[in-house]
This record gives sequence, C-alpha cells and structure tokens, in this order.
Amino acid sequence: MSKTFLKFWMTEKAGLAIASAVVVAMTIIASVVMFQATFEEGALNEKYTLARYQVSTPDELLQKYDRIGTLSPKALARLKNLDMPDVTKVEASVDSLDLFEHQFSRQELCVAQAVYFEARGEPLIGQVAIAEVILNRVHSARYPNTACKVVFQNQKLFNRCQFSFACDGKKDRPTDIRSWERALKVVALVMSGERSGVAKQATHYHADYVSPNWRLHLAKVGEVGRHIFYTDI
Repeated sequence: MSKTFLKFWMTEKAGLAIASAVVVAMTIIASVVMFQATFEEGALNEKYTLARYQVSTPDELLQKYDRIGTLSPKALARLKNLDMPDVTKVEASVDSLDLFEHQFSRQELCVAQAVYFEARGEPLIGQVAIAEVILNRVHSARYPNTACKVVFQNQKLFNRCQFSFACDGKKDRPTDIRSWERALKVVALVMSGERSGVAKQATHYHADYVSPNWRLHLAKVGEVGRHIFYTDI
C-alpha cells in the first residue's frame, strides 16, 4: 500500500468520522431542544376524552361503558372488532406524521417520556396503550390531575413509584433519538384520537415476567406485547 493511498484513506476515514460526529451532535441537540419545549400546558383531560371516545365528560364515558353490558353477544363481538385498530394503518400514520407540525405541551412530553422509558421496545399498539393508561389516570379522581404528576407520582421513593423509570436512580433523558421520535409520534396520535383497543379503561399494567400482588384486586382488560393491563375503575 503506497504512502499516498494510505494518506488518502486515512484522510477520508477521518472525514467520515467527523461528519458522523456532527450528525449525531445535531440530532442530540435537536432532541434536547424538543424535550425541553414547554409550550402551553393544554387541557389534556377534555382534549383526550373528546378525541378518543367522542364524549365530553368522564361521567359520559362511564355511561357509555355501562351500556356495553346490555348489548347482544353478536353486537358485542362486532363492537370488539371495531375497537381494535388496524395495525398497518396505525404504523402508516406514525411513519407519515411530521413532528414539525406539532407543538408539545409539558404534559404531553411527560407522557412521551413514559412511553419511551416504559415501552420503547414494545409493539406500536403497546406504546399507545401505555399512553392511554397515563391519561386514564388523569381522568380518574384517584390519581393526580395532570400527566406529569401521574408519571412522576412518588418519584422520591426509590423503586417504589408508579412508573419504574421515574424512581430507578437513572437519568430520565432519552438517548435513543429514533425511539424518542417514535414516542413523540405515539403521543401525537393518541391525542388525535388513536386507541390501542387493549387498554380501554386501564389504569395499571405490569410486564408478563412479574406477578405483583396488586393485580389480584383489579380487573384484567387486555394484553399486548410483554404488558398486561388492568383497571381499578
């Protein structure tokens, strides 16, 4: 190998390394700026309820669920099928969603944080379900009335908080750019009315490799990926 070729090869390799470092730095900076955005707080409760269930109050939502029990088995089966999303269409919606068209409130970013840390390795519908759990808790009088308070409830209790990532002693800032982008898109879809068809009124979930005692006192409503969902409503 000639010295001229070796010098050229090393120069080209160095250039590629520098270019890659610049790209990584730019994406990280963009992510931090996006993550630190603190636009309007927004009324997640009303916005989510209206978009997701076409109802205006939690009481109306409960009445809607009460009526399900009066349906015939045939009608109930049809309702169940309608309630399940077309995964292909949801995936296409995520892929086509342009984040630059969205301004995320602090509350929405808290939901995205939970989706990222709790379910970034889960199927898309599983990530949607995690977002639903958080917003279902916001609706419930048994839990804090904002998404951020729900996500970080009891965060000072080491390994004893509501969402494990919030109290595991590790940093709560996303480092996987692609997964963070996907979490943001999931939140945008959920806030526009997307449903998992699994979480329904779910307020709790756990991974399928653990068996917490609290599950015995709740009603199971569905499973997706490695998570099992329950409700206490």
